[in-house]
Amino acid sequence: MKRILALMVVAVMAISCQSKDTTIALDKVGPITNNTSVQELAGLFKNDSIVSRLSEGDLGNMNDYIADNDTYLIYQKGGKLLLSISPINPLDSVSKIKSVTIFSDEYKTKGNVGLGSTFNDLNINHNIEKLEATFKLVTVFVKDINATFTIDKQEVGIKAFTLGDIDKKQIPENSKFTSFTVWLDE
Repeated sequence: MKRILALMVVAVMAISCQSKDTTIALDKVGPITNNTSVQELAGLFKNDSIVSRLSEGDLGNMNDYIADNDTYLIYQKGGKLLLSISPINPLDSVSKIKSVTIFSDEYKTKGNVGLGSTFNDLNINHNIEKLEATFKLVTVFVKDINATFTIDKQEVGIKAFTLGDIDKKQIPENSKFTSFTVWLDE
């Protein structure tokens, strides 16, 4: 009898402790899709903490409106930043999501590529559309998941004032990413 009771307790705990979705794919980051609205975030991340950073401006006078983005930061209960979510329209609870920036290694693509991966991992598992240099970063555009990865120019040995397109051969295979954003609004 005790064995059956113990098995039932374990089964209930296993069912209640469902693993959270951390898969990244085209139009999807974990439970967020291109159809997710801002008002749904609280339900999707009910076991985490959400910090809302809303844009400023006078909504009554659109000429004076400062068009900053709203940002919703998702933290684990322990305080670790997981995601930064930006909606298409600021100050609009029914707005769809524009982009999700990943800050946690937990979130990975089906090819097992995440923030802690290398350029070689990304190159092998995904379709890199182009690479572009800014003043401090190299931005890697990944077509099959509609994402951008950034790499610090100092890590890849590219001169600070080199701008424009970069060839894949210029990036060392072991280069690490500084950021990873999935775009859901295109």
